[in-house]
Amino acid sequence: MLYLVNLQAKGLLRIINRCFGLLIFFITTNTLSVTSVFASPETIKIGYAYGLELYQENVTIKETLQALHARIKGVDFQLIPLSPLDTLSEIKEQHVDFLIGPSNFFVEFRNSIPLTYLATRIRADGKDASKTVGSTIVVRSERNDLNVLKDLKGKKVAASMPNSLGGWLAAVREIKNLHDDTDNFFSNVHFLQFQTPDVVSSVLNGNVDAGILTTCVLEQIEKSGIIQKGSLKVINPQPLDNSVFSCIRSTSDLYPDMSLAALSGTPEWLTREVTITLLSMKPFDGYRWSVEHDQFSIEQLMKDLGLGPYSYLKDTSIKGLVIRFKNEILITILIILFLICNELYLRRLVKQRTNALSKALEEKELANEEAALTRARFSALEKRGIISQLGTIIAHESKQPIGTLSNYLAILQLHLKKNKSNDHFQDEILETMGEQVERLNALVNSVRNFAKKRHDPLIKTDLVLISRKALRNYEATEPGIKKTKVKFKTKLPVAYVLSEPLALELLILNLIKNAYEEASANSREAPEINISIKEIEDDRYQFEISNSGREMTDADIRRITSLGESVKPEGLGLGLSIIRGIADHFGADIKFKRRTGGGVSAFVFFSKYREGEKNNV
Repeated sequence: MLYLVNLQAKGLLRIINRCFGLLIFFITTNTLSVTSVFASPETIKIGYAYGLELYQENVTIKETLQALHARIKGVDFQLIPLSPLDTLSEIKEQHVDFLIGPSNFFVEFRNSIPLTYLATRIRADGKDASKTVGSTIVVRSERNDLNVLKDLKGKKVAASMPNSLGGWLAAVREIKNLHDDTDNFFSNVHFLQFQTPDVVSSVLNGNVDAGILTTCVLEQIEKSGIIQKGSLKVINPQPLDNSVFSCIRSTSDLYPDMSLAALSGTPEWLTREVTITLLSMKPFDGYRWSVEHDQFSIEQLMKDLGLGPYSYLKDTSIKGLVIRFKNEILITILIILFLICNELYLRRLVKQRTNALSKALEEKELANEEAALTRARFSALEKRGIISQLGTIIAHESKQPIGTLSNYLAILQLHLKKNKSNDHFQDEILETMGEQVERLNALVNSVRNFAKKRHDPLIKTDLVLISRKALRNYEATEPGIKKTKVKFKTKLPVAYVLSEPLALELLILNLIKNAYEEASANSREAPEINISIKEIEDDRYQFEISNSGREMTDADIRRITSLGESVKPEGLGLGLSIIRGIADHFGADIKFKRRTGGGVSAFVFFSKYREGEKNNV
């Protein structure tokens, strides 16, 4: 323990000497400042991060200020201490022109303050300014259990400051290269502000297992006699190469030392003069100023430890992860957006092609349907032409037999009158036969006129009267209609239209005949026929006849409406042709519609007769 007391006494003496030297330094600088006041010199502020080791750096700062004052006349250089806790705000408040600090300090604030590196401190015998600072981990020499880094796991260590490059950060990165979990590597870490004597005393007194020093500090304190040489040993010593670095160290990597930089707004001439002064200085306390250093190694250290601009690497929140992996996330998002856009494009393209194909198929199907409809219409026209010719032939050939029958019937009536026969039943039969012969003769004449394109004049005709007459005539000639429920309904006493009475009766008679045949053959329940006449808009009358029967399809309605074909297997479509031809002759419209519950409804629309209306046909 005796050498510890001697160590403390010598250390105390050394500290007193250093403090006295600092006092002389500040007196000198203040004296220079006071002397310059009389000449009204320009004041230039040099910021100094006093979180640095004052004991280690006071010589550097003293020599540098003296050199600046000696070379640059008319300028008063003032040293402004900056807090390590709120450095950035103090730099802005103090309007600092130059800044002295460790290399990690500049990397940490590089995005916040614009600056220009002027010079970097390097060992007097050094050859690379980027390889000047590392860490030396020391333990008491009798600790045979501590030799390499892994031996320190779970041990207590002492360091100066958590932002000290050589006194902490370089050692932590070395440990991180071997063990990922640096936060739990040591059992306890004591930050004691100064490496000498705080960290050294803690190790020698046994308060901690190991201490972390900046490279070359151990050699300096042993040379100055603060501690006895050999009382401390270095953990994990790296191979010593005096041509590269002459001090023993525990870290394989070395980093740039402290630098002096000019902040934005500093005059160019002053920046040039300061740079020339620094590079022209003689070595001081084993160091010298060199040209701007390479920041790559310190950048990697800050990135690996998640410090300064890379602090987000330690942030595991969503925001931190986004910042950390923003490039990967951006690339992933772009890929996803590309895939989505590609999928949407492909779907759109497939939809377009599908629609085009569907449209082509629909057009082809419509073309086929139109061709089939055209063929059906030609067939219907051909059939109508044949039927019309047959009807004309039959009408022409039956004209003479009907005339002969009519003459013989007249002769028979004259013969019976001559014999004065009073048989009323016989007279009634002959009278009915005469009416039917006349009606048949009128129909034949109508067909002959239709074939010759000659028509009787259109006259004022009562639609209600003709409809009732047609129904009575069909009931008289078709006994089976008695089994069908027939309803005739109208609120109109008369409904005058412009037409031919006989042709109108033929139209209605054909409609009644078709309705009866469908109702009697295909009704699922009791067959029924409903006839109605009513007045509608546009000064028109609506004649409607509906019948029960089978369910009609859209195709059946189209055949009736467009082609005039019969939906009955044995039908020739002649009745429908007659109906449509007569309706066209009167200027009437005819429509067919499916009836609810089965069957079909036929509608014929007639224009009202107007007094004084002339026949334009």
